[in-house]
Order: sequence, then C-alpha cells, then structure tokens
Amino acid sequence: NVKGEMQELKRHDWDRFNRPALDTTNLWTTYTTGTTGPATVAISEIQGGVCLITTGTVDNDSVAMAKPIIYSADKKAIVEFEVYITDVSGTGLFVGFSDAKNEGNGNIAISYPDDVLDTVATNAVGFVIDADHSTSSIMCCGVKAGTDATADDTDIDWADGETKVLRVEMDEDGNAAFFVDGNNVGYVASAVTDSTLLCPTVQAITRANDGANTLRVKAYDAWQDD
Repeated sequence: NVKGEMQELKRHDWDRFNRPALDTTNLWTTYTTGTTGPATVAISEIQGGVCLITTGTVDNDSVAMAKPIIYSADKKAIVEFEVYITDVSGTGLFVGFSDAKNEGNGNIAISYPDDVLDTVATNAVGFVIDADHSTSSIMCCGVKAGTDATADDTDIDWADGETKVLRVEMDEDGNAAFFVDGNNVGYVASAVTDSTLLCPTVQAITRANDGANTLRVKAYDAWQDD
C-alpha cells in the first residue's frame, strides 16, 4: 500500500486474475486451438485468484496466453509473472517476451528438448523450463532476428508444487537480465532486436507423454518507458 499519491515512472500494465472470468476481448489473447483434451486458459476462483492453464493430453500439445504486441527493448521493457507448476516432469514452459502471441499447436516460443535450444520465435527472450531437457533447471534464453543467443543456466531446479516469481528486464540495446524471486540469476547479451515489438506471454506444452498438466499464473506486471 502507498500513503499519499504515487507517481509511476513507467507505463504499467498488471493483472491479479481476481475477476469472474478472463477478459479475452480487451486484456488477454489465449490459444488452445488444435490441442487435445481439456486444454484451457481461464480464471480459477481459488485463494486470491489465478489464471489456470491446463495443457492438452497428447504429447507436445501447447497452450498460450499473451498481452498485446506493444513492448520493446528500446523502451527498456520489463515483465514479471508469478507462476506455479503442478508437475515439472510433464511440462515445458516459456515465460517472457515474444514477437508472437502463440506459435501454433506443438510449439512454444523457445524450448529446450534433448538439450538443444529450439527457437520457433524470430525474436523472444524469457525463462525456459522443459521436461524434455536433461535437467529441471530454469534457463535464461533469447533469440535475436532468428539467431539463438547463448543461454544462461540459473542452476535453479524447479520442483513440483513450487511457485516462482520470474522477471525479465531488457535494456535499450536488447540485452536482458533475469530475476527469480527477486534475485538476479542470469544475463543474456544481444537477446533480442531492440526495436522489435514484443508481447508478454506464458506458453506451456505437454511433455513426456504425461497427459494434461496444470499451471497457475498468480500475478502479472509489465512496464516500459513512455
């Protein structure tokens, strides 16, 4: 809470998912088309309110939620999502900025299958955790104009039932700093093209033939310069 008038320096967009339903007309774009089974992205009325993401039942079914494509590194854009994963061993996840709101079924903006960086987006920067990777470590990744940036391993393993606050901060040159639960855990140089417009997004994919899995997005904030 703030005593007195607060003056924010940056443009600020936020959501705490405390409405009866997710506003997919004015606030969010969601993607579940082409997935199998109970794939959904919707408000769940649990303590405090969350957006519940449920992936499809077939391996590599993907879902996504995204804001408008209006953010860029040259405006020093920042995004932060608070995310809970039910089953890490059956989930792939991208959290950050991308040049597309979804990549169609079977893909997320950046993934890490078989220990090889797989970038479907042309420009994107964010956190990647992938059950098809040899570890459950949280990776800091980027792709600039179709060229993969060197990924940075946070050495943080995400366990089932854990909540993490994931934050990506871009500077005006397209470099990115990464924060987990308020701690600076990674840096990716030349992560994205500085002038390319991007959207804040969470994209999830079913892995390891594990059936439908659930994630909870508890909070979202994004900022950038005017």
